[in-house]
Amino acid sequence: MDAMTISIIGIVAFIALLALGMHIGIALALVGFFGMVVLRGTGAAMGILMSTPYQTASSFSMAVIPLFILMGQLAYYSGISGDLYTTCYKWLGRFRGGLGFSTIGACALFSAICGSATATTATMGTVCLPEMTKYNYKKSFSTGMISAGGTMGILIPPSTGFIVYGTISGVSIGDLFASGIVPGVMLMLIFWITIGIVTRRDPEAGPAGEKFSLIERIRSLKGVLGFVILFIIVLGGIFGGVISPSEGGGIGAIGSFIILVLRRRASMSNIVAALRDTIKTTAMIFMIMIGAYVFGYFLTQTQMPRKLAEFAGSMDVPALVILVAVLIIYIVLGCFVDSLPLVIILTPIFWPVVTQMGWSGLWFGVLMILCMQIGLVTPPVGMTCYVMAGVAKDVPLQSIFKGAFPFLLALVVALALVVAFPAIATWLPGALKG
Repeated sequence: MDAMTISIIGIVAFIALLALGMHIGIALALVGFFGMVVLRGTGAAMGILMSTPYQTASSFSMAVIPLFILMGQLAYYSGISGDLYTTCYKWLGRFRGGLGFSTIGACALFSAICGSATATTATMGTVCLPEMTKYNYKKSFSTGMISAGGTMGILIPPSTGFIVYGTISGVSIGDLFASGIVPGVMLMLIFWITIGIVTRRDPEAGPAGEKFSLIERIRSLKGVLGFVILFIIVLGGIFGGVISPSEGGGIGAIGSFIILVLRRRASMSNIVAALRDTIKTTAMIFMIMIGAYVFGYFLTQTQMPRKLAEFAGSMDVPALVILVAVLIIYIVLGCFVDSLPLVIILTPIFWPVVTQMGWSGLWFGVLMILCMQIGLVTPPVGMTCYVMAGVAKDVPLQSIFKGAFPFLLALVVALALVVAFPAIATWLPGALKG
C-alpha cells in the first residue's frame, strides 16, 4: 500500500473518530500514532508520541496563547462587556436599528480583548439581548445579529486563531494581528450596512432606542478608557517591534488584572474563575495542537501535503480557481468543526499549497479566518448560533440561523472583497514596517 493511500485512510479514520464523538486532539494523536506505526514502525511512532507533548507545551512561542486568554478572561470578569455596550448604545442607539449598531460595535470592541468567537457571542448575548428585547427587536434578528457579531472574536486582534495559525505556519503573529484590523473594521461597517438594509425593509425588526445628550455620551467613554489604553499599549508595542507577542500577552494580562482591581471586581471568586477558564481553554488548545503535531508528522511521512502542493502548482488553471477551491473546503468543514481546531488541522495541510502558489501568508490567514466565520453561522453546526441558542433559550435554533442569514451574506461579501483586494489584509502590516 503506497503512502498516499495510507494518508487518505488516516484522514477518513480521523473523520470517523470525530463522528463517534472522540475528542479532536485524541483522535488526531491516535491516527497519527498508528499511521506512523504502519509507515515507520512502533519505535519511531513511540518516539514521536513521547517527545511531541513536551516540545509543544514547553515551546516559548506557545506562551502567547495562555497569556492572551488570561487577558481576555480578566477583562470579562471586570465587567467591561457591559460598559462597552453602554458606550456604544449611548452613541448609536438613537438611530433606527441603533441597538443593532451598538451590539456590533460592542462585539468588535470586546473582540479586541477576548480573541474567541464563542466567548464573544456568549458574553454579548447576555448583555445585549435583554436590551433589544426591551425595545421590541425581533428575536430572530437580534439573536442572529449577535451570533454573527461574535464571529469577529477570531478576526480582530488579539485573535487566538491568528496566534495558532502563526505558531504553526511561522508567519509573524504581530503582522497577523495588524492584518486583521482593517478587515475587522471593514466587516463591522458591512454588518452595520446590513442592519440598515434589514431595518429599512422591516422597521419593526429594529426600532430606534433612546436619545442621549452629548455630555452623557462623553461620560460613557470613562468606563472603557482603561481598556482602550491597554489595547493601544499592547498592540502598539507589538506593531512597533518594542515587545514580542508573548511579552504583549503578559503586559495585557497584568494590565487587565490592574483594571480588575481598580474596578473593584478582584474578588477571590472572580480571580479563581478567570484562572480556571484560562486553564481549561489553554489545555483544550494545547491538547489539540499536540494531536495535530503528531498527525502532522504522519502526513509529512506520507508526503501528502507536498504532493498536494505540487499538484496544485501543476494544474493548468488560474490561481484564483485553486484559491476558491481551498476556501470552499475551509467553509464546508467549518460548518461541522469549530474554528480553532480547524485552523490547527488544516494549516499544516494547506501551508505547502500557499507557499507553492506564492500567496501572502498574511492574506491567506485573513481569508482563512473569514471562512471560519462563515462556518460559525452556517448550519448544521454553526457554533456561535448554538451558543446563542444556549443564551436565548426561548428562541428556536432555526430562527437564530434565519436571523443570521443576512449577516452570512455580509461575511461572503467581506470574503470576496479581501480575495479581490489583498491589500485590505496586507497594507497595514506593510505600512507599520515602513
